[in-house]
Amino acid sequence: MAVRLLRRVLPALALLVLGAYFFSTRMNVHVGGIAASIDGMEIADGALRMLNPTMRGTDEKNGDYVIKADYADQDVANPNLVKLNTIKADVTNKSTGGWSRMRAVRGKFDSTKERLILKDRITLATSTGVTGELSYATFDMKKSILRSHNPVKLDTPNGTVRANAMTLYSGKNKVVFRGQVAVHLKPQKGKAAGAAKQAASPPEAPAPAGSAQ
Repeated sequence: MAVRLLRRVLPALALLVLGAYFFSTRMNVHVGGIAASIDGMEIADGALRMLNPTMRGTDEKNGDYVIKADYADQDVANPNLVKLNTIKADVTNKSTGGWSRMRAVRGKFDSTKERLILKDRITLATSTGVTGELSYATFDMKKSILRSHNPVKLDTPNGTVRANAMTLYSGKNKVVFRGQVAVHLKPQKGKAAGAAKQAASPPEAPAPAGSAQ
């Protein structure tokens, strides 16, 4: 009799505990000490899935970052690693007003290192006019530094840069390229191009006396 009762009661208690957990974390959770807001939670493939998570924080330079995803899967066996899908990461520097925007199909968030790993069709845009696509990159959330050790191709207002690796310092609006670096400058247009051409051209030699004009 007692065994039958336990078989009925324990599943019900488990559902109540699970429901209480979902209710208490429906709107706000903490991932490795970082506050995150979510629309809801569900269980998918043995993992806790957070719907529409948004993580906000401040780096060491007092810059703000916001990381959003369509959903995030947190492994129960390793809760420090969270898989993100359809990632949008924005970084803003309060003092300079500069910003960086990163988009990726998927990635991982390591809460112990406060590091975001970006994978698959990563796009980058900055307030200085730098844009491009990366295949793999890591974002140090504490220092607001984006690193890629894979070949990159970025467009700038003045041309195109190819390199084996790059480091973007979001707080300083600075990009450092490493390895074999190739730079292709765009030709200037308009008045700037005319002024540059005139400055580069040698002065015309005076016509010899008696020559036809």
